[in-house]
Amino acid sequence: MDGNLIGARVERVEDRRFLTGAGAFGDDLRLPGQAVAAVVRSPYPHARIAGIDAEAARAAPGVLLVLTAAELASEGVGPIPSLSNLPPYDLGKLDGGPAADGSQPVLATGRARYLGEPVAFVVAETADQARDAAALVEVDYDPLPAVMTYDDAVRPDAPRIWDELASNRSFEWEGGDAAAVDRAFAEAAHVTRLDVVNNRIVAAFMEPRGAVAEVEAGSGRLVLHAGCQSAHGMRAGLSGMLGLKPEQLRVVVPDMGGGFGARAPVYPEFALLLVAARRLGRPVGWTADRGEAFLTDAQARDHLLRGELALDAEGNFTGLRLTADWRHGAYLTGRNIYVMIRFLPPSLGGAYRLPCAHTRIRGAFTNTTPLASFRGVGRVETNYLMESLVDAAARELGIDRLELRRRNLLTAADLPWTAAGGNRIVTGNFGSHLARALDLADCLGFAARREADAGRGLLRGFGIGIYVENDGGVPTEFAGVGVEGTAEDDGIVTVRVGTQDFGMGHSTMYAQVVADELGVPFDRIRVVFGDTDAVARGAGSHGSRSARIGGGAVVTGAREVVRRGRVLASELMEAAEADIEFRAGGFRVAGTDRSVTLFEVARVAAERGDPLAADADFTTPDETHPSGCHACEVTVDPDTGSVRLERYVVVADVGRIVNPLIVEGQMHGGAVQGIGQALLERIVYDPDSGQTLTGSFMDYTVPRADDVPFVTLAFDEVVEADNPLGVKGAGESATSGAPAAVMNAIRDALAPLGVTRLDMPATPERVWRAIREAAA
Repeated sequence: MDGNLIGARVERVEDRRFLTGAGAFGDDLRLPGQAVAAVVRSPYPHARIAGIDAEAARAAPGVLLVLTAAELASEGVGPIPSLSNLPPYDLGKLDGGPAADGSQPVLATGRARYLGEPVAFVVAETADQARDAAALVEVDYDPLPAVMTYDDAVRPDAPRIWDELASNRSFEWEGGDAAAVDRAFAEAAHVTRLDVVNNRIVAAFMEPRGAVAEVEAGSGRLVLHAGCQSAHGMRAGLSGMLGLKPEQLRVVVPDMGGGFGARAPVYPEFALLLVAARRLGRPVGWTADRGEAFLTDAQARDHLLRGELALDAEGNFTGLRLTADWRHGAYLTGRNIYVMIRFLPPSLGGAYRLPCAHTRIRGAFTNTTPLASFRGVGRVETNYLMESLVDAAARELGIDRLELRRRNLLTAADLPWTAAGGNRIVTGNFGSHLARALDLADCLGFAARREADAGRGLLRGFGIGIYVENDGGVPTEFAGVGVEGTAEDDGIVTVRVGTQDFGMGHSTMYAQVVADELGVPFDRIRVVFGDTDAVARGAGSHGSRSARIGGGAVVTGAREVVRRGRVLASELMEAAEADIEFRAGGFRVAGTDRSVTLFEVARVAAERGDPLAADADFTTPDETHPSGCHACEVTVDPDTGSVRLERYVVVADVGRIVNPLIVEGQMHGGAVQGIGQALLERIVYDPDSGQTLTGSFMDYTVPRADDVPFVTLAFDEVVEADNPLGVKGAGESATSGAPAAVMNAIRDALAPLGVTRLDMPATPERVWRAIREAAA
């Protein structure tokens, strides 16, 4: 093979295995002698635990073990660390004090703080026996008032969720140039003010969470098979909690049906399984059912965003204020505050020539499920607010909303640009993204379509969502590349990489990269990830970093293999190293027909006891900034409030595209998740009891095929200079623009009726009520 695979539409090598039922997901794992666990969970969102009587459960048929907080204490098991008040993740409070800790005990200790929190753990021979015995565990609960909303949590007289804290306020943070913003607002010709809700949602993985723990025969080492986004990160967290050295725990990640950020945290069940396996000396498995998943999978979003946009007399943006009130739940999952601050404030201002901004973020503990990062964390919030403000300002000023955007969009002459929130934007064709999206959506024909719909009693609206992301996450990644074999037909290149695939096609993408670099046949490449034994180190997958940073490590490792191979090839062919060319999987003496294949060189290297392999760590100094524009067209039935998406367009700059098929799938999936938040998805709690009212797919709606039109995609491949593949990042890109585009389209449809306020999700009932209230 002679390169040219980057950018090729290579079909995913994983798909045949998955489509023929040969995948090996968490619940497919059955080890010899494996027992089964069930979790006893709090039926109250807030309650003191006066006592636990597990004797009847311990005596039940088939029961092997019952764990409570007391047993875990005797084992020396620590809580799941939040890291919120530890450097470098401690962002503190405005008064100079540290952020609250908010670490979660593995089993509720003295108090349950959210509905479904684990209280006891039962292990039995079968799943039915475990569930039956769990029902026999008697917990003496003393129900306490549930603090469910942000406003209730921060009241001076609110019941405290943590006795050791003076209030339910977890942290306060502010950033930006407050003085410059104050001047901008004092001098503004117009100020637009808007509050928007960023609704709480669930991850809704295709495959529910589950894991199996075992004790390795011979060594006594613990092994955890669990779906997660970083095998090494999971090992680090769990080994610290259990008092183990990292080498005493192996983490293996099976096939996984979705991650989205919510599989990154350490979950209580993982530690419980390891303790149970260690006590029993046999494997123990657990898989959540959907009811457990809705209550206990880390949830996401949940902000009230208060925005103010200052404009001058010509409609130029001059300043932005944002206050974000964040109901993050009963505990703080690992680095949660840090991640929010890392992604949300820097993206303020997006693609616009906004000179200054000031942000304040305030967190509060509530008796709700803890939150974690989710696809587009921080960027969805700021892009949704900014694009909503732009549309609102255009309406208030009587300026065409597209024209207002064009006046303020960054141009090539403005770059590089330091955004008001801090992003250092080096590349981006923002005006052309908008123009192309409008063209693909046939914006010029919109007026005629709106008039035709009016004749049928329907309202039609058109919306735009322009976005810029700050992607990257941990800025360094590991890869090892090794070559073995004697000839092309039996040679193998093994790639070991520290990122984690949870459905993104990594085996295909990395194989493409290596085949392109080394010129070996695609089917001669084996990609390994998700095993702390097989891969030396790694930061996992999050923040749209895999192709850019993981790919950078793979390329670096492959090029080092070529360098090492060239030295040996020069010796084998008795030629100067400078005269050795590498191309299409072989080394050749320039200007001659003398050659040796990569695999032949690898055979000689192995015979000499020095395998042809290289480890590499690739580091990027900065984040990257994918960008794009979404255009959405909707119809609204004013009699029922139902919303139908008629057209949807995504124009995106994700840098160089390694595999268009995979990236297109990522864009489709990301857009649909953003559309789901805009139209359908919201966790609802009963305000009196604190019980979850959306605890199943009967009550919580995710998008189906008939909820989404065909998504028209177009790409603007602006190469990113900081990595050898030129990648920027695609995984979260489409999610970041979707809520704004959908909600702006709906608001545009409803504007003639006088509707001025509509929050996500725009369900038929909410739209219907907004129409009726405007008419009243």
